[in-house]
Amino acid sequence: MRRALAAWKDAGLEVGRMEVTPEGRIIITVPEVDNKPQPQQSGPRQWKKIG
Repeated sequence: MRRALAAWKDAGLEVGRMEVTPEGRIIITVPEVDNKPQPQQSGPRQWKKIG
């Protein structure tokens, strides 16, 4: 597992999850990215001056 993780990191990838199956297969995935659009943050409305 150390060699698999070292190779993964040497490739410039981040480790999101690592799994070893009962058959001995090592599965490494990158972290999930949230591609949902973020709601636009706006501050409170300002009062308009009249006059």
